[in-house]
Amino acid sequence: MEDLIIDPVTRISGNASIRVKRDEAGDPVEARLLAFGYRGFDLFARGSHLDNLVSLVSRICGGDSVFHQAAAASAVEETLGIELPDAAIRLRELAMWGQLMERHAVSLTVHSLPDLLLPSSDPGLRNIISIHRVDEEVVRRFMSLKSLGTRVLREAGGRAVHAVNIVPGGVVKDIGEAERRELMEKLGEARSLLLETARLIKLLLRRNEEVVVSLGEVATPCLAVKGEGKIRLSGEKAAVARGEGGETVLLSTRELRASIEESNSGHSHIRSAKIKDIGEVQVGPLARLNVNGCYGSELADAELEELKTQWGFPFKYSMLAHAARILEMMHAWEMIMELLNSVPGGDLRVAASPEEGRGAGTVEAPEGVLTYDLEMGGDGLVKRLTITAPLQFNLGSLEGCLLAGARSAGTGMDGQARTWALLETAARSYAPCIPCALH
Repeated sequence: MEDLIIDPVTRISGNASIRVKRDEAGDPVEARLLAFGYRGFDLFARGSHLDNLVSLVSRICGGDSVFHQAAAASAVEETLGIELPDAAIRLRELAMWGQLMERHAVSLTVHSLPDLLLPSSDPGLRNIISIHRVDEEVVRRFMSLKSLGTRVLREAGGRAVHAVNIVPGGVVKDIGEAERRELMEKLGEARSLLLETARLIKLLLRRNEEVVVSLGEVATPCLAVKGEGKIRLSGEKAAVARGEGGETVLLSTRELRASIEESNSGHSHIRSAKIKDIGEVQVGPLARLNVNGCYGSELADAELEELKTQWGFPFKYSMLAHAARILEMMHAWEMIMELLNSVPGGDLRVAASPEEGRGAGTVEAPEGVLTYDLEMGGDGLVKRLTITAPLQFNLGSLEGCLLAGARSAGTGMDGQARTWALLETAARSYAPCIPCALH
C-alpha cells in the first residue's frame, strides 16, 4: 500500500514533512519526520572571532536566538576560565525567561490551540484566524502574554529580536530603574491572565483525553538541566531520568557534551543525537518537569498538583507538553519577578582575553537542551564548533509518537483523514524547530 505523506506539516517552525510507511494490509509500520537542507553554521563559524560568535549564532533561529547566544557565550567563558559576575547572570536569565515566555505563548496559540479547540474541524478552518473570529478574547489573552515576554526580552537583551546585550564575559548594560519598575507593574497585571490561560489549557486537554492517550506514552528517558530545588535554564549539572521508579543519572554539563553521539538518521538531514550508554532521550518542557519533579515556584507548583491528580506523575503523554508549557510560563513569570526584585547593580562584564582551549555551553532552550562544544585558538578564532539542538535529541521520541498516532487512527479514507490530523497534532506537541535542527 502507498505511503501516507503529509507535506508540508503546517503550524511548526520551519519546513518539514511526515512519511508513514504502511504494509500491504494498510497498517502503519514506520513514521518519519523529514526535513532537508544544511545551513552550515557550525562550519562557517570557524575562523570567526570570539567577539563575533555570539551575534553570528543568533541568526540560527530568531525564536531561540537568546539561547544560542547564551550557549555560545558560556562555551567561550568555559574555554577562557571566566566566572560571570552575578549581575550578568541575572540579566542573561531575565532575557532567557522572557524569550521562553514569548516562545511558549506562540507555540500554544498559533501552533497548537487550533488542535485543542477545533480538533474535528475542516483543516481549512483549523487555524488561529478561525479561533479569533469566534473568540477574540482567547487569542488576545495569549498574545498579551507573548507581548509581555517580548518586553522583558527587549529590556534585558537590548532588542526584541536578535538581542545585543549578551557578550563573552557578561553583558553590555543593565536595565534602567524606571524600566525595571514599569516591567514589574506590567508583570503584576499578568498574574490573573496566566491563571485563566492555565485553566483553559487544562480544560482542553481533559476534553481531548482520547487524543492525548492515542498518541502513546513517552518511552524514552528524559534529559534536562538539573536545578537546585527549581527548574533552571542553565546550570552545572544535567540529569537523565528513566521514568517512575527508574534510575537517574547525573552528569556535569561537560560530561554531557562528551556523552552526546550524533549520527545521520538516514531519511532526513536532521542528525539524530543520543547519549552514550543510554540511547535516545527526550528533552523539552515535559522532560524538564519530569527530571526536576517540580518548578520550585509557588504559583506553578500549585497548578502542577492539579495536573498530577488528573494525569499521574511523571507525565508520560507527549500532549501534556502543552500543560507543561503554560505552567513553565507561570514559572518564568515568577522567576522574572524574583530577578527584577533582586538588588540591581554590580559588575556586568569580565574582559575576555583570547586563549587556546576548549569549552562547552549548555542551556535549556524552550524546547529542550541546547549544547555548544567549542575549540578556540590563542588568537581568539574559532577552530571548531559543534552544536546539538533540541529536535536532534527528540527525533526518536517524536517519530515514536507519530507512529502511535498513525496506528490509533485506523485505515481507510476516514482513517486517513484522522491520521493526517493526528500526526500533525503529534508533531506540534513537540513544537519542533526545524531551523535549529538543520543549523
